[in-house]
Order: sequence, then C-alpha cells, then structure tokens
Amino acid sequence: MTRNEPFAGACLLGGRERELLLEVLASQSWSAFRAGIGEHDVRTLCELPSAEAANFADREAPFLGGIFVRRLEALFAARLGVRYAVACNSATSGLTMAGGALDLGPGDEVLVPCMSFHASATALVPLGVRPVFVEVDPGTFCIDPIDAASKITPRTKAIMAVHLGGVPADLDALASFGLPIIEDCAQAPGATYRGREVGSIANAGVFSLTENKTITCGEGGIVTTNDPAIALRARLIRNHGEGVVDDASLAHIVGMNFRLTDLQAALAIAQFELLDERNAARAANVEHLRNGLPRAFLPQRIEADATPAWFMLMTRYLPSPSMPSRDELVPLLHAEGIPVVGGYSRLLHQHPLFTRERPQSCPRSEQLNRELVWFPFINAPNDRADMDDVLAAVEKVLR
Repeated sequence: MTRNEPFAGACLLGGRERELLLEVLASQSWSAFRAGIGEHDVRTLCELPSAEAANFADREAPFLGGIFVRRLEALFAARLGVRYAVACNSATSGLTMAGGALDLGPGDEVLVPCMSFHASATALVPLGVRPVFVEVDPGTFCIDPIDAASKITPRTKAIMAVHLGGVPADLDALASFGLPIIEDCAQAPGATYRGREVGSIANAGVFSLTENKTITCGEGGIVTTNDPAIALRARLIRNHGEGVVDDASLAHIVGMNFRLTDLQAALAIAQFELLDERNAARAANVEHLRNGLPRAFLPQRIEADATPAWFMLMTRYLPSPSMPSRDELVPLLHAEGIPVVGGYSRLLHQHPLFTRERPQSCPRSEQLNRELVWFPFINAPNDRADMDDVLAAVEKVLR
C-alpha cells in the first residue's frame, strides 16, 4: 500500500473560531431571530443593505437575525461587491430562497445542468418548478450554453449555473439568453469570472457552508444579490415572512425557518477570514497533481479570464487499451490508500424523482460521467507531500 494514513478532512480550525464562539456564548443570545418586525416597515427593514443591517444594535431588528449573522452577511457582501447577503441554514435552503425570490412557481421551468449535486434541482421542487436538464460542457463540466439554448421554451423562467468543482460556468453565454440566472456557488467561494467573484454576477448567488466546503460552520448557506426585491423576498422566505406581511404583492410568499444561528455564524466568520489562504493551498495542490498526473487524466478546462477556487480536482480518465478502465482504476487506488471518486452514482435527470413524469436524456454527459475520476483531498493541511503519495499510487497502478 502506498499510503497508510488518511488524508485530512476539510473541517479544521485555523483562526478565531474559539474566540468568536466564546463571545457568542457569553452574549446569551445564540439566535436572536424573531418572526415579527415590531415597529419596523417590512419593506424598509428587508431592503436594508447588509452593511447597514450589520450596524444595527443587537436585538434592534431581530427579524434580520443576530449580530454575528449580520456581520457574516456584511463580510460576504463586501467581498463580492454586492449590496446584500442573506445567511441561511444550508445552501439547499438558499437555492429554494433564491428561486422563491425570483417568483418561480408551479408550471415554470428552470434549466439545470444534469451534472451536479442533487440539491441544484431538488431545491426548486417545493416551489412547483420543473427542472429541465441540460448537457454539460465536456471540458468545463459546467452547463453547456448550446444545449441550454436548444431547451428554452415559453415556460423557461430561469437558469441554474453551477460552478462545478469550483470552476466558473460560462456566464456571458448564459446571460445572452435574457433569463434570470441563479449561480450555484456552493463549491466555488472566491472563484472569479471576468474579474468579478462568482455570486456577484447574476441575479442571485448561493454559497455553501457545510462541513466539507472551504468555509464551513457545519451547516449553512449564503444568498447574495444586488437586487433589493430579491433580498426582500429571500429574507421573508428565510424567517416565516408571511406572518409579517400586509402587502398583497408579498402575501403569497410562504416563509420557512431557514435561519442561521449566531453560533454557526461566528464559526463561519473565522473561516471566512482564511478563505484566500485556503484557496491558495488548494490551488497549489491541484497544480502539483495536474503537473504530475499522466496524460490519460484530463482536468477541467477553465473559461478564458476565469480563476477557479478548487473544491476538488475533477478529471476525465481516458486510458489506452493497455491501461485499467475507470471502474478498475478506482478500487486499485483505494487499495493504495488513495480515496478517489469515480464520478456521480447517477446524474440528476436519472433521479427517480424526475424520471416518473417525463424521462429526460443527456447521453453526452452520461458518457462523460463514466470517465470521471475526482481527487477530493486537495484541502489544507494536505500538502505537496500528500499529493506525491497520490502521484506515486497512480504511477504504481498504471505501471
């Protein structure tokens, strides 16, 4: 066996986590969210830019959450250069909030790449939305604008652009269709496209703070936008909003409990402060793997003027006839202590939830999925020496 020690997971302390958590514990206010708005006007309150919301005295605007939640939101908004960030309890909830904020509903269709974590599609189902699955580009593994264009109908109301593996999708091509776009940035905090960070470019962006992500607080998410109407509706959906609305144009919004606690927000703030450092460590590990892997491994292609924020290294494996197949390679590497992943167990359009009504087909992406080999252990504190173990194991099993 090439390697006996497990790789380090992505969930690790590195900054002010203990300091900020103790501050929240001492405050005796661990959530601070309330479903009522007191004397405030709902529109005025829910359209407050995140920088202004962060400056409210604690408990003055409990509908907006605790002081640490609002600090986290202000940090995200400032980094991305957007007016609003709305924290929530998961990126899945954030995708539902973003879809609801765009007023998507029964009968509407949303274009979704067939290759993604299933929440990219299932988070829209509670809204009554029908996902229409689109092939992915065989180079970037992100949504293919050409296939997307062929699937637009009068019922198409939005596009889900997933920055898969931390690699930005072709947002310019998608924007040319004139449809609202939700950026699924769950795997891509810090990635840039045409000089702008993902999550700041389309109508709304959604980030994940779950345990295996670059920034984590165990579970959590962030919705980002420049649109006050989207921020208003997202905040209402997050916090039982139908209970505070008298405005007839908002009364149909069903609010949920998608709230993030201050305990989680404190952890996320400490992690956020290390984002650039952690992205740099991931990038160094990916570069070392890309330079060392044999030609049979084809890494994701990066769009022009884009910079990835690597979540994992995703590759196509195209072996010569004398080499093991993908399905043979994966267990061989596992036996050497290298836990690579052989793509998705199934693509989104193959999920039973979506095959019952109207089966959809994405044959090109299905073939691509049979070629995928992922290297998920690129996070710090794993380093060049750990990547050398990976390269040694690959060389051994292909020898």
